[in-house]
Amino acid sequence: MRHIPFIETEPITSPPSTIYERGKWYERRGYLKEALVSFREAALSSPLNRDQGAQTDWKDSDLIWLEYGLLSMRLRSFQDAERAFRTVLSKKGVYAQEALNHWAALLHAQGSADPDIYASLAREVESCPNSEAMLGKALNYIGSYSFAAECFSRLDRLSHEQWHMYICSLIRSEHISEALQLMRRGYNSAERGEGRKELTDRMRKQRIIQLLCERKLNHTQLEASLSLTERIEWADIAVSLGMIDAAEELLSEYGDHAYYALICLLYQEGYKSLAAAKIHALEELPLQDPGVYSTDLIFVAAERLYDQGSYEESAELFAQLRSHRPSFAAARFGEAACYLQSTLISLSGRLERVYASAEARTEIEAYLGKINAALHVVESTGWHTSWSPAQQRNDPFEAERSLVN
Repeated sequence: MRHIPFIETEPITSPPSTIYERGKWYERRGYLKEALVSFREAALSSPLNRDQGAQTDWKDSDLIWLEYGLLSMRLRSFQDAERAFRTVLSKKGVYAQEALNHWAALLHAQGSADPDIYASLAREVESCPNSEAMLGKALNYIGSYSFAAECFSRLDRLSHEQWHMYICSLIRSEHISEALQLMRRGYNSAERGEGRKELTDRMRKQRIIQLLCERKLNHTQLEASLSLTERIEWADIAVSLGMIDAAEELLSEYGDHAYYALICLLYQEGYKSLAAAKIHALEELPLQDPGVYSTDLIFVAAERLYDQGSYEESAELFAQLRSHRPSFAAARFGEAACYLQSTLISLSGRLERVYASAEARTEIEAYLGKINAALHVVESTGWHTSWSPAQQRNDPFEAERSLVN
């Protein structure tokens, strides 16, 4: 009999007394509906919604509204999420940019086209200082690169972060010549608090991006004298810019470990179907290879099986990883998630059958609630690879299925 790990979730007893902390307490334990009720109550009791001088149990009402919006988005209460993000944005505080980013992601997840997202959010940020920069960052966050570049092009002065986003947006929207011109003009000033090493690393990355752009524009080959470490570094940057052919040129013909690294880089950047196709093309998985990228490749393969609902096969791969690397926490949590998902399927199947006893159905429903909460606890460890909204768009097959995580 397969062992199903038991994960104790705390019962709903003695939660914190303050409303906001109570919401966080519920959320950590997987009681999301209870958490949403607490966040809503905390948001509506914040100073923004009460008479001046009134007291609230949490000092930062912007954070309350942001948390409420994010959980509403997760539970697909989209109108509530939009209301929360608009509230945070209207206060123009430290969480305004984050709220705008998530609002852009919400609109995209609901099926809005990039021009409509741009037009909608442009109206919302009109009264904000640095509105073009805010809008550019939000559009870059969701992978709307043409519109992001358009916003950055209207800025008189660019911070290094904005300059880098502008270049990447130009490259991703196939304006390579413009990106090269911008890079050749240079941006070598150190940011406040940036040390010599950070500045050197940043300038090195800029140089690699420039060389990759020159290769694409002039149809030239990359340097053959690069070491494997350098090839992986260059390929990582190339994949992040959508230059898949450059990454393949750098790694495809340089040994198994280089090829495994390529697959992992593609997967981590959201090219999941392409990475899966390359895994399927392998004769076998490197189960006995202790190399870092061999281990990462097996993890990717196990995670893909998990996402496809093949929990038994996935658990076997995670178990092998765990036996070879006992300290690999993500493999242990992945294996536990597989067992919990299998148990949910089994119990749900039993619930769908006709039972003479209402008591049996009640008991199964109680078990389902506990297992769902336990699964949430496992997922909250962050064991599973996550992708930004922009990265999710790198895979057209997955992007159609992805709504809100």
